Amino acid sequence: MPKKPFRHPLKALRRFLRRKPAAGKKKLKAPLEDEVETRAEAARTAKAARARAKKQKDKDAEGRKKAGKKDGKKGKKKSRAPRPGLLAARGGFAVPPLAQGVPTRPPTALDLPVQSLLRAASFAARKHMGQKRADGVTPYFSHVSRVTLVLSHVFGVRDEELLTAALLHDTLEDTATDYDEIEDHFGARVADMVVLLTKNNMMPKDRREDEYAARLIAAPEPVKIAKMADIYDNLSDRVTSLKILKTTATAERLLRAFGPQLVSPTGIAAHAKTSDLLARIKAIQLETPPAAL
Repeated sequence: MPKKPFRHPLKALRRFLRRKPAAGKKKLKAPLEDEVETRAEAARTAKAARARAKKQKDKDAEGRKKAGKKDGKKGKKKSRAPRPGLLAARGGFAVPPLAQGVPTRPPTALDLPVQSLLRAASFAARKHMGQKRADGVTPYFSHVSRVTLVLSHVFGVRDEELLTAALLHDTLEDTATDYDEIEDHFGARVADMVVLLTKNNMMPKDRREDEYAARLIAAPEPVKIAKMADIYDNLSDRVTSLKILKTTATAERLLRAFGPQLVSPTGIAAHAKTSDLLARIKAIQLETPPAAL
């Protein structure tokens, strides 16, 4: 049986598409040809739309150009925004308060000094995150919060910067915070007070406490008041701990040194209240054996 010659499928398709239909019959189209024609029609439509948009854009630009030339021939000048400073110098009108650097809006709650205190609380909470008190359970942030509460509620302090320093007083000593960071966020006075309330961990341990006590004794009175709030909280928190013995000894030494230096009613009252708490705790120590504390 003779072998049929090989016919390429694509050539066969082309011959089919070129074949003329019989009379009275429609020409058949392959699906591929329909898709090609549909895409070609969409491309022609998009091209025509782009041409119309470009023509309209050129027409508008030409109109604006002609209008500008027409105004120039008539001697018209472009309008410019008024310059208050120049008009005021010529007697045109007074410079408004905003141009003089005077704020036109009244102070809001966000401008109040208490905002610095609120930011300091958030700052200290983030810095002390994960740290615990000696019991291994209580978050360390509770200590700086309690010291601030003692300052405001027990000692009656209303100095926002001193309260801010109380919230931050352990950030230099116990976290990776540095002086510049505190100064940038809360000002130089707050940063300086925090430094005076911080032990120098770079010194040998046997000299560290003496240097710290000497620095507190020479510090301004607000720093002494903040330190007495720290003593007050430590005495209250450690009354049932073995650490109370060392805490009472340190408190007694500092209160004895602070006493003659305090002159303000707030400082004197803070000294009296801290001394009273110390006396009560020492009385308990005399009644209770150290092993039971």
